[in-house]
Amino acid sequence: MFAEIAAGRGAFLDATKAVGAAAQKFPTVYESCLAGGIDAATQPIPIAPAAHYHMGGIAVDGRGRSSIVGLWAAGEVSSTGAHGANRLASNSLLEAVVYAARIADDIRRLHWQAPDPIASAAKEHSSAPEKDLEARLRKTMSTHVGVIRDADGLAKAIRVFGEIKATSESIALRNMATTALLVATSAYVREESRGAHFRSDFPKANPDFARRTMTTLSAARHVAADLVRTPSLAEVIGSLA
Repeated sequence: MFAEIAAGRGAFLDATKAVGAAAQKFPTVYESCLAGGIDAATQPIPIAPAAHYHMGGIAVDGRGRSSIVGLWAAGEVSSTGAHGANRLASNSLLEAVVYAARIADDIRRLHWQAPDPIASAAKEHSSAPEKDLEARLRKTMSTHVGVIRDADGLAKAIRVFGEIKATSESIALRNMATTALLVATSAYVREESRGAHFRSDFPKANPDFARRTMTTLSAARHVAADLVRTPSLAEVIGSLA
């Protein structure tokens, strides 16, 4: 699907023969299609892959504790190692239930007193340029850090995320760029394909990577800095053309 869309041919779902049942069982989808100018009764529906679950996040132990005192994490925001390289359906629900109970029990045992909230003095900006930057980040993430990845695409994405973080005045957008940078650099250094991570330039699994890997923002920035100084193969070829 991803390859067909990238080639410009697109991918479509033909529900014209079952549109009556589809409209009844999936009214929200049907109405969304109509709102987008697509009549599912007579037209195929354009489809595309999208992020479904975030495998990885803040590293925690068996009690949900992170490396920061007073910070626990569970669910999609955390990295427990429970899902391996590819989550099985519904296991995320079990993980959320188990870790929520463990975290609650851990906090109760510690008699933890939550600190008073600190009011933020920062102000958000939602100017048109910021929205354009967000659209650029999303497009870059989908194109180069999506279903099919390779070194040149990931390198390009890492540079873009660095530029956005450096130029944006929006806290939310800078946070998005930071998260994108962590994901992209992790994918860049994992030179293999495993589970949901597929590298077209390294299509096979490498036994050396048969383990859970961790990174830090400092490490991600180091990778990004090296890429800024080193042009990609595509850029080198382009400069010679």
